Amino acid sequence: MAISSQGMTFTFPGFSAHYTSISVEEPEAEVVDMTKINDPIKTRRMVATGDVTSPATVRVDYIRLAGTPAPLAISGLSGQLVISHPNVSVSKKAVLRSATSEISVGDLLRGSLNFVIDDSP
Repeated sequence: MAISSQGMTFTFPGFSAHYTSISVEEPEAEVVDMTKINDPIKTRRMVATGDVTSPATVRVDYIRLAGTPAPLAISGLSGQLVISHPNVSVSKKAVLRSATSEISVGDLLRGSLNFVIDDSP
C-alpha cells in the first residue's frame, strides 16, 4: 500500500510517519497585574514580565502503515522532532507528552502526537 502525503514527513526517536496536519501553540507570556489603587474602577494594568509561564506545544496528526513501535509505547520520551516538507525542514528538541492512535479494517494507522518543545540549550 502506498502512502501519499506530498512529501510531508516527521521523525521522532522510535517513530516516523507522514503528517496530515501540524498545529503549534505558542508559549504563554507571564503577566503581572500592576493596577494601582487610584486607577479608575474596572481598569486593569497588565504588564508582561518577559518570562514564559508555559512552553510551546506541537500537535502532529499523522498517517502511516501499521507497524512497530506503536506511538503509545514512546510517550514520555525526549529527542529531536524533525518535520520535513518539500520547501522547509524544522528540527527541535521535544518531549512526547501524549499519543492517540486508531486503526480500522482496511485502513492506515491514524493518530495524533502531542509534543512539548524543549528550548533549553
